[in-house]
Amino acid sequence: MVRGQFAQLMAPGLHDIFVHWRDLTQRELEYPHIFHDETSSMAYEDEVEFSGLGPMPEKPEGESIAYQDAIQGGTKRYLHYTYALGCRTSFELFEDDQYKLINQVPKAIARSAVFTKEQQSWNVFNLGFTTSVTTTDGVSLFNNQHPLLGGAAATNVAPQAGFAGVSTLSGTFPNRPATDVDLSISALNLMVTQFESMIDSQGLPVKIRPRHLIIAPPNKMIAREILGSPNKPYTGNNEINAIIGEDFDYFLGHYLTSATAWFCISDMESHTLKHFTRRALDEDYADDFDTRSIKQIAFMRFSVGATSWMGTWGSNGP
Repeated sequence: MVRGQFAQLMAPGLHDIFVHWRDLTQRELEYPHIFHDETSSMAYEDEVEFSGLGPMPEKPEGESIAYQDAIQGGTKRYLHYTYALGCRTSFELFEDDQYKLINQVPKAIARSAVFTKEQQSWNVFNLGFTTSVTTTDGVSLFNNQHPLLGGAAATNVAPQAGFAGVSTLSGTFPNRPATDVDLSISALNLMVTQFESMIDSQGLPVKIRPRHLIIAPPNKMIAREILGSPNKPYTGNNEINAIIGEDFDYFLGHYLTSATAWFCISDMESHTLKHFTRRALDEDYADDFDTRSIKQIAFMRFSVGATSWMGTWGSNGP
């Protein structure tokens, strides 16, 4: 940046300067409300999945006990990427700036860093219907056929009523509807049913409750109508709103890119959405010896992803 680009800063007398990085309030961090925020001291972090054991069989009198092996599943690698940005300012501009605005450029760089952290974190949801975001089972985070380590035997074990209507393929379990749906009462009922029917990789029922709806701004009013009405919305009948009993709340994701996609996650202890910080935002500056220009930079390293699909659910809209 040179003086010719910022002629107004050379002359005193400006009444005010509307500076975006100073006068516009940036949103509070959103990703820490959703992701486990962890640190790392390695080039990458690997996480692996293991199944439990299946049901205990009857042992006939006088016969040997049956033995069964746990099953090791796939591995999820969190590879830390480096993100960096800088500004270079001529010595003359830095010295002649009457309002000392240029020396505040690091604040603008910091705002850019916040956006990048949010954008990359929320892309776990934005790209979660594609193979850009996979879990230990090797398929997309939101998928209606997650392979179970126990295979077909696991879905045969599952005891829940109507389970066959939840699992669309033997040996798999969904965390996405077979046909994507908009946010509605019936869609929430489908999501709750899938959570209530959830099993581990050997077919044993697990308790993972859906708690937090994650929606884009266009769905804000719909979520309020559905979750805030004591009576069933969009009907003239005097029916109770059964969704109230599920004790959902909603979180507005301002970095979601789809107006129709919506998601639900469990409480933190039941999901494995991860954000690893390898190096927190670090700032530095230096003078260029030959030109006397001033370089102001910032850089950071982090990774985001999901180890397992369990505790998450998503629909990509209609």
